[in-house]
Amino acid sequence: MRLWEYYGRQPRFRELSRAPSVISSGPYQRRFHSWMKPLEQFLEYANAQDARIPTPVKAPSGHRTGRDPSLRLRFRVMKRDNFSCRTCGGSPALKPGLSLHVDHVKAWSLGGETIEENLQTLCEACNQGKSNVL
Repeated sequence: MRLWEYYGRQPRFRELSRAPSVISSGPYQRRFHSWMKPLEQFLEYANAQDARIPTPVKAPSGHRTGRDPSLRLRFRVMKRDNFSCRTCGGSPALKPGLSLHVDHVKAWSLGGETIEENLQTLCEACNQGKSNVL
């Protein structure tokens, strides 16, 4: 998942030998005997998680959900937004080093919940350019 987020697309086999990958290609070759099989397994896993209904977590401030999205929710939002900024269209695949954030459309501090419908993918510059000030 880290590589999908970093590159903004499906990682290539040769990219396993470079940072931010922490697992080289060897374990994939020994376990799956190819690179496509682990990718298929990952997509199957991610799609199965999408089908599950998330259980709301009560936050101490009266919100139904906590402020920070889980890694699974972050991945689903970024995948939905095609790993690119919804404001400027920037993507790590096109601009190496670009950092993507998952942001609340309606600010959490103003009552917005941490649910997929209220989250969006923004690049760091676009996210810092907005605020919850009315």
